[in-house]
This record gives sequence, structure tokens and C-alpha cells, in this order.
Amino acid sequence: MGDLSTYEEALKAWNLAGFKDGMIFSWIISEHKDICLELLQLILPDLGIVDVKNIKKEDTHKQNTVFHGARFDIYAEDEHGRMYDIEMQVSDEHNLGKRISYYQSYLTQHALEAGQDYSDRVDTYVIFICDFDFFGVGSPVYTTEVRVKESDLVLDTGEHNIILNAKAKDFSAVSQELAAFLKYVDTNVPTSALTCKIADDIVILKTNTQKEGDYMFYELEFRSRLARETKKVSKEARKKGLAEGRKEGRKEGRKEGRKEGRKEGLTEGWAKGEKRVVCDMISRLTAKGYSKQDVISAVTELTHFTVEEATVLYDKLFVK
Repeated sequence: MGDLSTYEEALKAWNLAGFKDGMIFSWIISEHKDICLELLQLILPDLGIVDVKNIKKEDTHKQNTVFHGARFDIYAEDEHGRMYDIEMQVSDEHNLGKRISYYQSYLTQHALEAGQDYSDRVDTYVIFICDFDFFGVGSPVYTTEVRVKESDLVLDTGEHNIILNAKAKDFSAVSQELAAFLKYVDTNVPTSALTCKIADDIVILKTNTQKEGDYMFYELEFRSRLARETKKVSKEARKKGLAEGRKEGRKEGRKEGRKEGRKEGLTEGWAKGEKRVVCDMISRLTAKGYSKQDVISAVTELTHFTVEEATVLYDKLFVK
């Protein structure tokens, strides 16, 4: 399937990959302690972080690298043992709240050692750097906390969630440095010392033939797996959907009671059946963990549905 099924296209993807690309982001942050530290200092200035340690990136070839079952883009700790998960999110999958809860649950399991008092639990931070405005309010930073429903009281759970919005129009609520970083995520144009360093380090990274090979291997492997699963899902969904569509078409045709009516009923039934096929494909591929972008790409390649039509169906299924 797809435009990354050949070596040439994988190489093109490597050449075009920037900071927002998951693998590039993980490499840059995990291999440059100073960038990781400065980024956390910009996002959480009130914590007074002076050092970071145990920085780990997601391993795309293994189930996990930090805790069993969890895959973080970047995991890090500071000098007080506080734990951080930093995620780069390019597309809105409409499940950010539950993903945050999932990542927090794994951090929380390791925030308190056996025998320690609950008051000794270290704070945990899940940070999503988003290239979209998840809440649609326009703020460059969103933070969440547990509040008592009957009052404005806040329950201190030790869990902190921060969602950054690179698409904000007004950055006056944050520092100039954080604003420059978010604008860099959005435009790929560096305008500050930090973003210029990131851009320079990406140029250097692109000269690393080992990383180039790892990147292209992952892309080819991923697209090959997606192609196999999409064809399987498509075959199963098409068989089910068109059978239902054929049955419905015959039913509608019988209701019309005329030859022309039967023909129209069958046509309408087939159309409804094909729509069911696409909806089923979208649901199954999403359940397997594929992103919105990959799911829509797969649908448009295997059906005559346009990107716009597939997007509408996806949003109807998953946007609440």
C-alpha cells in the first residue's frame, strides 16, 4: 500500500521529517540533555528544575522502554525524582483525555516505592505538545486538575497534566521563549536560542546514516504492516457491509413494488452497504492503534471515498 512502500519514498520521508516527527522528536530530546532540561524549565517555570536524569525515548522496535506496557515519547526525572512524560502529538485523535489518564496510571505505579508513606509520593507530569488546539479555546497552554464538584476546592493527587497548543493565536500568557518554541512546532521556523539549537541538531542528526537506516526501516515496516491489516480488515468489512447493503436494497426494492423502484432500492442499498464497509474499516483500524491520518489514508487508497468523505465518517464515529 501507500506512498512509503518503496525505498525512495521512505528516503523522501526521512529528508522531510522535522521536529514534529515522532522519531526525530524522541532522538533530539533524549540525546540532548540540555534541550530536555530547558524545555521542561520553559513549560514548568514554577518548579525551579535544575537538572534532569534517566532520560529515555520510546523504542519503536520494542513493546516498551520504561515501564511494562507503557510507551512514552520521552520519559525523564528531575533532581527531586519528579517524573515527566513528554509527548509530541501532531493530529487530533480525539482521545487525549484517556491517553493522559493511561500515561499517568503508569507513572503513578512507580511514583511510590513499597513501604513509603503516601505523602512521599513524587509528583508526576504528563505533557502533550500538540500541533492543534484540543479544546478550541485558543490558549497556548491548558492545565488540568481534580476539582471538587460542589466547590472550587482542588484535590491534590500529585498528578499534573499540561497540554500545549502550537496553533494558539495569542501567546501573551506565556514567556517569549515558550511562545517561540510553540511557534517553531507550528511553522518549523526557529526564532530563539533553543529552537535554533534544535534546528541545528536536526541537521546534524540527518547526517547520521545509522539513524537514517533505522528511520526508513521503521517506516517501511510500519507501512507494510498497515497494508496487510488494512487489506484484511477491508475484506472482512466489505463482505459484511455489502451483504447487509444487498439485503437492505432488496427490501427497499420490494417496498417500491416496481422494476424501477427495485433498481433504485438496490442502488441505495449498495451505497449504504459501502458506507458501512468504510465505517467498519475506520473502527477496526483505529482499534488497532493507527492514527487518524493513517486510517484515512488507508480508506482512500482502498475505496473511492475522498479524504473529505473519509474524514467526515471518522469524525462522526469518534468526535463526541
